[in-house]
Amino acid sequence: MAISPKNRARALELAKELNELNGGRYHDDGTPKTFDELEIETNALTDLLSSMALNESAKDLPEAEKPVRCPKCKAVPKPHDPDDDQPMIIQSARGEVEWMNQGYYCRRCRRSFFPSAG
Repeated sequence: MAISPKNRARALELAKELNELNGGRYHDDGTPKTFDELEIETNALTDLLSSMALNESAKDLPEAEKPVRCPKCKAVPKPHDPDDDQPMIIQSARGEVEWMNQGYYCRRCRRSFFPSAG
C-alpha cells in the first residue's frame, strides 16, 4: 500500500502520540528504557490499535448483493432479524477482532444458518 506524503506526515504525528501513551523514553524513576522495553511496549500498543482498526473496518462491510438462500433447501429465509446474528471473536495476526455473523432462519428447514460474507 502506497502512503501519500500527507498520510505519512499524519502517521508521524500519531507515532508521537503513541510514544506518549507508552510513557515515553524513560521509566517513572528517570532511568532510560532499553530498546527491548520500548519495542515490547510499542508492539503491544500497535497490536491493540490494529485490532481496533480491524473491528472498525469490519463494521463497515457492505451488504451482500446476491439474495441469501438456505444452504440445505435453497429456500429464501425470512427477512433478516438482528436477533438472529451471532458474534464471534477472530484471532488475527495482530490481535482479536469482533466479527458479527448475520444469522437467518429458514422456516422450511426450521434451522438457523450464517451465510459466508464472501
